[in-house]
Amino acid sequence: MAGTIGCLLGAATGCQKLLSIQDPVAGPGQDGGGPDSSDAGGSPLLLSEIVVAPTDGEMIEIVNTSNQGVDLSTYYLSDSGNYFRLPVGASVDTADFIARFPDNAVIPGHGVVTVALGMPAKFASVYQMAPTYSLADGTMRVIAANAPTLTNDGEPVILFEWDGKSDLVRDVDIMIVGAPSAGNLLTPKTGMSQDGPDADTRPSTYAMDASSLKPQAAAPMPITTPMLQVFSTQRILLEDGHERQGAGGNGQNGDDETSEDTPVTWDGTLAHPFGLATPGQVPAVLLR
Repeated sequence: MAGTIGCLLGAATGCQKLLSIQDPVAGPGQDGGGPDSSDAGGSPLLLSEIVVAPTDGEMIEIVNTSNQGVDLSTYYLSDSGNYFRLPVGASVDTADFIARFPDNAVIPGHGVVTVALGMPAKFASVYQMAPTYSLADGTMRVIAANAPTLTNDGEPVILFEWDGKSDLVRDVDIMIVGAPSAGNLLTPKTGMSQDGPDADTRPSTYAMDASSLKPQAAAPMPITTPMLQVFSTQRILLEDGHERQGAGGNGQNGDDETSEDTPVTWDGTLAHPFGLATPGQVPAVLLR
């Protein structure tokens, strides 16, 4: 997350730090006043690898842990703590983003997608392969004030789902990468009420988040001598048994994605140090 960089798009007058956003795909809703969302069941999708530096190599990888294809058209990625306010018009810092996967996008069973922050050609210059999607080339629908980027020191990365009409979004997976500053942490949403673009005027309220996600001791940083070596943080275990599940949280099936014990399920520890980035490759342990 970055501070103010010039005047933001959509500002009425002067320069502001935040940009108010709402995805125009939202249509008339069918929800009531209770805790609603686009919760059609648990998702098999997980964040699996994240690179925060160098700029040309920034990426977010997602794995489908199941053997069935998943429609991605209602799934979003964000590095903004305010992502959960998308149904009522979220606000993001200048270099932050909320991005939706394109219509008819599908991740195949036991498949993986890589999302580059920059242009595909620059991504390919680092990894000798093209990304599946890019925030810079229009293959993702990006809502942001400026060129989105990941903060080198670290920040949250959120995969979430929204049907475009409900009052609330549903968390799918969250990771706090690196050691972000206090201003780059998740915004608490416990008890927050909002009324989305549905036909009624009754707000819905987010359930309690444990908010126990721990930042990492440091962020994975590249080594530039004698040649560029890009390091990433990678998921090494499934969430199963490592987060509060089915307990009335804000994730699909009631899971609490803010409760995951990420020092166990991700690398970046003394026992499992950061490794070289491997976009497009997923350990078998992450496939059901």
